[in-house]
Amino acid sequence: MELPSYFTDFLAKIRPTDKQREKMKEEHRKLRELLMADDDLGPLILSTFIQGSYRRMTANRPQDSQQCDVDVIAATKMHEDDYSPRQALEKFRPFLKEHYPDKYQLQGRSWGIEVDDEVTLDLVPTSAPSEAEKNAMEWTKAAAWDFPDEPDAVTANAYAGLLLESSGYYMERFAKAAADPTWKTEPLRIPDREAGVWEDTHPLEQIRWTWAKSKNTNGHYVNVVKAIKWWRKLNVPKPKYPRSYPLEHMIGDCCPEGITHVGTGVTLTLEAMESIYRPWVIMGKVPHLADRGVPGHNVLARVTFEDFAAFLDEVKVAADTARKALDADNVKESANLWRELFGDEFPAPPDDGGEKESDDVGGGGGKAAAFGGFTPRTEKTSIGGGRFA
Repeated sequence: MELPSYFTDFLAKIRPTDKQREKMKEEHRKLRELLMADDDLGPLILSTFIQGSYRRMTANRPQDSQQCDVDVIAATKMHEDDYSPRQALEKFRPFLKEHYPDKYQLQGRSWGIEVDDEVTLDLVPTSAPSEAEKNAMEWTKAAAWDFPDEPDAVTANAYAGLLLESSGYYMERFAKAAADPTWKTEPLRIPDREAGVWEDTHPLEQIRWTWAKSKNTNGHYVNVVKAIKWWRKLNVPKPKYPRSYPLEHMIGDCCPEGITHVGTGVTLTLEAMESIYRPWVIMGKVPHLADRGVPGHNVLARVTFEDFAAFLDEVKVAADTARKALDADNVKESANLWRELFGDEFPAPPDDGGEKESDDVGGGGGKAAAFGGFTPRTEKTSIGGGRFA
């Protein structure tokens, strides 16, 4: 069974809390303001914006004692002809020494800032963008729109409407920027200190692609990603890779459009992953998955064949469990199978859980789907937060 109300409760439990979201907003804004006010760096920085899963709305709350890790792009006027990757990164050291003493660490392509036991920031400098990229940053209001609010008090279907309502203004302008051929072929450049080269990255295209995918999946795509990421972290500690964005990219390639329920989306996506990638394992190869906006970059480049094959075996088991959960004809059996995938965060059925949920729940995205017709559960979801950041 699809159990849309159960998934609503499950997703509310695994998304970042209001406190975490406010803390991330606060720390990004503080970093941005300090950078722009800095006498040395301020004149070099065009904009800062959030990239990664928090900006794409595909992030879950950290498990155990882990921190919220926020990726911050600093689009600068530094040109790679004038700065080596190491020099570009070192340009930020005096600033970090002054404002984040004993909290910063040089990484391969960024500076890691451990703000406190709740939030870490990855500060990623980029080289001078083209005029088209500058326009795209302005049109998307990248610096101001830090963390678009997630679907708290509504189902995923109703959320689709909120997503389009809140992002439509920016999406329209993003589309204009994306129509420029220069924008399509000139991604941002980030410094790889270890390799000693500048490499392409296209975080805004990843954001645009995710929003478009959500639109084409009735708003369910981001929640399918969240659910499968949660399963991955909870039940598949090994192999270590693929995870994070490479896993999200695989989900994006396999999640069918037009889905009307998260449970269906999870099941069909896992089944598609097994079907699409199994031939690669049979051939003894890891597939090349072209990054959004940077076709020459393989997002699975660092994944070994052994890890990929082992992970796909776990996907097959999960797909079988999800199919049984989806096909079960009573709430108790279905919910318990979903709990095998997602753990205790997925609501337990009532003791007599043989009843069926209404077929109307979670379907067309109207008021009944968003606010009524739910089967009673053993726990009650607490919802909070506003609509917009």
